[in-house]
Amino acid sequence: MSSRLEKILTDLGLRGMLPAFRNEKIDDSLLTGLSDADLREIGITKLGDRKRLLAAFSNAKVAPVAGSPRPTAFPSAPHHPPPPPEVELPKEDGLYTDDPGKASHVRPFLNSLGMPFVPITRTRTLFCIWPVRILDYAQFCVETGAEMPTVDFPQAPDHPVVNVAWNDAHIFCEWLTKRDIWLGLLDSKHIYRLPKDEEWSAAVGLPYEHALTPRGRSGIIEGFPWGADFPPPYGAGNYHHRLGADDFPETSPVGSFAANNFGIHDLGGNVWEWCMDEYDKGAPFRVLRGGSCFNDDPEFLHSSYRDKLAPEKGRNNVGMRIVLSGFMQADRDPWIKV
Repeated sequence: MSSRLEKILTDLGLRGMLPAFRNEKIDDSLLTGLSDADLREIGITKLGDRKRLLAAFSNAKVAPVAGSPRPTAFPSAPHHPPPPPEVELPKEDGLYTDDPGKASHVRPFLNSLGMPFVPITRTRTLFCIWPVRILDYAQFCVETGAEMPTVDFPQAPDHPVVNVAWNDAHIFCEWLTKRDIWLGLLDSKHIYRLPKDEEWSAAVGLPYEHALTPRGRSGIIEGFPWGADFPPPYGAGNYHHRLGADDFPETSPVGSFAANNFGIHDLGGNVWEWCMDEYDKGAPFRVLRGGSCFNDDPEFLHSSYRDKLAPEKGRNNVGMRIVLSGFMQADRDPWIKV
């Protein structure tokens, strides 16, 4: 009878690596405790192969063996299914990097859910190039038992998840941080979180805004994600159908429209995006940026406009985008003030 390790390696076309595992005395009882660094040491050089193995190992159930080391448990859930089938895990082909410190606009960092991250100006924070998708949030629900938000219009897995409260967005970020540390994609100095209001402004290309609060900065600087003139030209993004900028009746697949100079999509339209900040000092609201597919008023579509919503609330036009930062940079002001 073949071992669980043999079956996994055979199913993934990696049976030739079995001797390397045996040389390190790795058996079925140790599979769930292996990390990305361990697989590198064994000799699994390709990023895609390591990710597939870690996903398969994390789902392996074995009976405990007397005297063997206790397998390491996944931080958020004892049962850790592999990434969603819609996400094709990348190989090291030059399109992506598995090192956040080496991420660039042409070679993003790719996380375990297939979400690409790129740098923005004046900060070491990496921005996801699109909002969190339904398929990303669905994996979170599978692994944690959270409820999938409901919506009153049709959506596909690659559409942005909506009706997510600010509080739930933070739980998602905490779960994903632990997941990617466990899979060996991040070290313990990195976290996923919501962007700060000024970081979002940097990502959309706004110059420095002098006011001290998001409320004070809202709507002060003219201009839209697509340029200076209104209405938006066809293909500028997913906005209200009355503007004639796109053919989607509600939300659209993320990344359907051209990226900005940083390689980031959907900073205008599709869904409003949560930010970390309070709308005003002491206010019981958090900041929303970017407008949505249900907006046609130019005031709401300005890049500098801020909307607000209570953190325990969700709406069918509110989603989220996440960033990756180091603990030391978590509260760092992205702007160099002169």
